[in-house]
Amino acid sequence: MALTRRQFLFRVGQVGGYSAAFTMMQALGLLPIAATKAQAIRGVSGHGTRVIILGGGIAGLVSAYEMTKLGYTCTVLEARDRVGGRNWTIRRGSRVSFADGTEQTCAFDEGLYFNAGPARLPSIHTHMLNYCHELGVPLEVEINTSRSSLLQCDKFNDGKPVEQRQMVNDTRGHVSELLSKCIRQGALDQELSTEDKERMLKFLTQYGDLKPDGRFTGTERSGYKVLPGAGPQTGVPRDPLSMHALLDADLWNGLLTEDIIDWQATMFQPVGGMDQIPRAFEKKLASIIRNNAQVMLIRQSGTGVSVSYKDRISGRVETINADYCICAMPLTTLKNVDADFSPAVEAVIQHASYDSAYKIAWQSRRFWEQDENVYGGLSFLNQTVDVVWYPSYGLFSPRGAIVSGYSIENGTPFGKLPTIEVKLDASRQAVEKLFPGRGKELRDPVYVSWGNIPFNLGSWISGFGRQDPKDYATMTQADRRVYFAGDHTSHIVGWQEGAALSGIRAVNMIGQQVQPGGTLA
Repeated sequence: MALTRRQFLFRVGQVGGYSAAFTMMQALGLLPIAATKAQAIRGVSGHGTRVIILGGGIAGLVSAYEMTKLGYTCTVLEARDRVGGRNWTIRRGSRVSFADGTEQTCAFDEGLYFNAGPARLPSIHTHMLNYCHELGVPLEVEINTSRSSLLQCDKFNDGKPVEQRQMVNDTRGHVSELLSKCIRQGALDQELSTEDKERMLKFLTQYGDLKPDGRFTGTERSGYKVLPGAGPQTGVPRDPLSMHALLDADLWNGLLTEDIIDWQATMFQPVGGMDQIPRAFEKKLASIIRNNAQVMLIRQSGTGVSVSYKDRISGRVETINADYCICAMPLTTLKNVDADFSPAVEAVIQHASYDSAYKIAWQSRRFWEQDENVYGGLSFLNQTVDVVWYPSYGLFSPRGAIVSGYSIENGTPFGKLPTIEVKLDASRQAVEKLFPGRGKELRDPVYVSWGNIPFNLGSWISGFGRQDPKDYATMTQADRRVYFAGDHTSHIVGWQEGAALSGIRAVNMIGQQVQPGGTLA
């Protein structure tokens, strides 16, 4: 059956990834340029209107920061002894306490750290980048993709890891050869013009590094068996991996992740750790933040909101009154708060479920750099622990913090492992699969499981942005004088940008009420 142009491009995208489809569309002159717009603060003056903000994560901090600039009188209640929520950087001396009583203390060398929650800032997340600029948080490049990183599967290449550059470029070569054959054999004649065919053949020759007759016989893009050198030493490209082997390995998820819109280069990270962002907000808002304030009770009236909280240090219960409230707490935590929300809101809260993401980090000699020439990026495996993430800071220094394991636990083989010790063994084994003999160099592990972190009890709402439309609509509207914020009230779930945008939206919604003519002011 003949393929339409749309079907043809769709299949290119399926096999070669979004970048292949985009490049193909550019070659055909079909790719429009999309524009993005920032979400602006409407700038309605608060005139001292009192607002209680529940939760000192990014959504709560953005809300407080913007409202304070507009003249609102804000109070931020945060149950932890720090702000930032899931924005949490772990260093030497950091304590990791689980809800089940498990305790860990980070023993990394001074200067080493890892970001237990968010660890990268995409260039398209302009609001977070703008806040870093406005608050004076210096940024550096986060190396999210490296062609020197590895892909490993036990039934592929005798279990030996393959550099990403080889799998990427050998796949491109094989796919380009197949598409070139289709075009040369006239399989697309009914749907593509002669001019399109010529342009596509030219593109495929370049894209896949094909021979003039359309064959793929290997490419230096995939690396060398013998590196080129001085004098008579010429480079000898690697023999291409067979398409059958590539398909059998089933490593496409790792291969194509860099094409996800939020993972595309260039990405950034704050110098010194992601928690430099909430720390910068805290410097601006210190006088209005109450840490160790665990929310217990929320009550609304026709004229305002009353919130009672327990001071986790003294044990005292105190009450604060305000005109409005922004609730930026995770729904998992909000389940346990006595609140007079509407039945519709309460129903959403009570049946909401969150995924439990985890990360495991170790400190080690930087063998991945010193021995294997891997600088930043992520390696992917078909194993119980399927990601190894290399640090982008401190390149060329003696030691580093390497993340071996980042995924969700619920419903996965890793989550079924019975103990922390067994999970750490799986983490070490992933490094051993990639770098035989190096697993023994890992030491001082730190395991963070967000489903077991108090005042989070999860990492992000399950479904990752595909919540029930009715539930989403309920939580993105005000419940009388309470407005909800957090990445779960955005379409950018799991990212700080979604949290920031939700905070901005809540500020604007309250602004509509306090301005002249507002219905509740």
